[in-house]
Amino acid sequence: MNTNMIVVAHAARINMDYPPNTLEGIKTCMDRGLEYIEVDLAPLAHGDFILFHNERLDQVTNRRGDVFTLNEDEKRELFYTGKSSGVDRAIHVSSLAEILDVISGDERIKELQLDIKVYPTSLVHEQLLKHLVEMIRPAKDKLRVTSCADWIIIKLRELDASIKLGFDPQFYVDFRESSEEYPPFKANRFGYLDDHPVAHQKWGSALDYLMARADSLWHMGAAADVWYMRYEFLLHSLKDGFDWGEYLHGRGVAVDAWTVDLEAGKDRGNDKGENKGERETLEKLKKLNVDRITSNTPLEWVRVLDKAD
Repeated sequence: MNTNMIVVAHAARINMDYPPNTLEGIKTCMDRGLEYIEVDLAPLAHGDFILFHNERLDQVTNRRGDVFTLNEDEKRELFYTGKSSGVDRAIHVSSLAEILDVISGDERIKELQLDIKVYPTSLVHEQLLKHLVEMIRPAKDKLRVTSCADWIIIKLRELDASIKLGFDPQFYVDFRESSEEYPPFKANRFGYLDDHPVAHQKWGSALDYLMARADSLWHMGAAADVWYMRYEFLLHSLKDGFDWGEYLHGRGVAVDAWTVDLEAGKDRGNDKGENKGERETLEKLKKLNVDRITSNTPLEWVRVLDKAD
């Protein structure tokens, strides 16, 4: 197994003591020695970006409505509410500019992943992406921009070929419980969610189908040198005989499995300090041969992988 796997802190959140995607979270991750951190990036209509996951502000902040329509004044006064933040005080929703100021001169962080969210209410147009490229240029050696939207990745590569990019194909092919929130919506006979007509042809085997879809997806996401793929999707594909790690490694692309969590603080089951759940998950990752794991329990993974070395 690749015990040199990179551990990525999901949403800059190593515990539930603060909300996801915050400046406080990034600082805490760095203080605890985590060098790779992921945050969600929501575009705003006036050209700025904030660290936020949801399409709407309702229930988790002091405002209501679509994130995309926030103006500059509203952005400055946007806070996570006490109930959603997990602490007794309001926590400010950070802007991208604030985050860039913090990481630019800090040698403790190797890569901050900015995952651009795409929703029906947000129009991620070319001018907005041009503004993003200008904003991140001074710190781009520490950044990786990722998205499920291949058109965003392709456009960013056109605007600046030196930006590190990542692609998540979950809008096209996935393995999860069906959801009406985002595509794909239709399940084929092999259990994969895939709205493309080719997915519902009379394939002889799941392997035949996956091989065809991998080739089509490659033409969409080839601009990215890291692909982010749901852990359960990778496992199910391997069960059907298709190894995404082997396929993408052969094209010079690294693979990140998300989201892979361990039970933080769980009592160890033997004198090696291991438990059954850890061993089983490590064996699964060994078969997948991934290069990175994104986790809500990154400190636990650092401990496990250090021990495996």
